[in-house]
Amino acid sequence: MIKVWVWTLGSLVVGLYFTLIAYNGGKALAELSETKDFSSMINDIATWSGAADLKDFFMICWPTAAALLLVPMIEWLRRENGEREHKLRSVCLASRRGPLQAITGFLMTFGCFVLIGYAMVKAGPFTWAADAGKWRENLFFDIGWTLLIATIIQLLFSCVMLGIFVRAMKIPAAIALTAMMFAGIQFLMVGFTEAEAFDSESLSTIHLTGILFFGGEPITRFVVVFLPWFAFGCVLGWARWRTASIWLPTGLLMGWLLADRLFKKATDAIEIPNSVVGYLSAGSVQTGIIPLIGVLAIACIVYLLIQAHASEQQAHD
Repeated sequence: MIKVWVWTLGSLVVGLYFTLIAYNGGKALAELSETKDFSSMINDIATWSGAADLKDFFMICWPTAAALLLVPMIEWLRRENGEREHKLRSVCLASRRGPLQAITGFLMTFGCFVLIGYAMVKAGPFTWAADAGKWRENLFFDIGWTLLIATIIQLLFSCVMLGIFVRAMKIPAAIALTAMMFAGIQFLMVGFTEAEAFDSESLSTIHLTGILFFGGEPITRFVVVFLPWFAFGCVLGWARWRTASIWLPTGLLMGWLLADRLFKKATDAIEIPNSVVGYLSAGSVQTGIIPLIGVLAIACIVYLLIQAHASEQQAHD
């Protein structure tokens, strides 16, 4: 467990360090490309760099740093004894009903959060965009992209992280700790909005880290961002453990991601000075008290479905 935290925090620090270097270098290249012509590939990179923000660079640098540090971490983890390795394998079983579970999970979260989004539009925090119909554009790309992201996230968190934490602690604690890491990433991502207000050339890695964790209103971010994602992470982890596969949690996560992606394309958020309303809904169907209630509803449905399936299996046996 300690090794995973060392790898996570180490890759975070290295990723932030190279994020600042890549960001400043990318912006300099974008400015230089306006007066000098490079090869087509360099020009494409310069165009992307000119439009990208710190978070975009971080989304490249952190996974790269994590991948580079993964090799020594795997070697470190291989020193575990055989008993713990057996316990990890017991959590990584496959499910014969996997595809059906994935489809069911997708329909549950997608349907639930589309309804929540529609209710938010009617209640006032959001309004339909002038070109609301653009949610249909690149729809198949959105579906494929969210499926890819959901699968990668579940392989990382449900198979690797949860499996490792299960070695060192009881199942509820392992699920909660995995959910903390899952929600913490999103908490940091929102912090990049605060970091954009600072001069990137004067930012250090330590300063940027402080902004991401404590910048702006960290308590508000904790309530409207961390809590819904933490609750959803617990649902995903529990579903992963109870079904012994990643099919159901992958479907659940894909529905959550796709609903938010399409909702953002079809609506515009309205600035509301009332702080109470801001806590209820904070810019998407993934943040705020209302989405948190939706996650709890999904948790109840998932629990009932899994219990019903378990009872059916017992009766069959």
